[in-house]
Amino acid sequence: MSHSEGISLRKFADKIGVTEATLRKWCRAGKVIGARLHPLTRKWVIYPPAKLALDNFHPKSLRCLGKGGAA
Repeated sequence: MSHSEGISLRKFADKIGVTEATLRKWCRAGKVIGARLHPLTRKWVIYPPAKLALDNFHPKSLRCLGKGGAA
């Protein structure tokens, strides 16, 4: 894979260990740096360097955790 070539949502979800639906939600919410919605196919493509911007978020959802750390 070249540096400018993107990967599919499914491949990236498998790579980071989350479901495709969860990753799609994160892309819509702007939590995946490097994710772009293709204008013709309307599918998400992840371009390098892809990162998750989920600092204070639970890995399985988009709800913010409180300061105490308990959900």
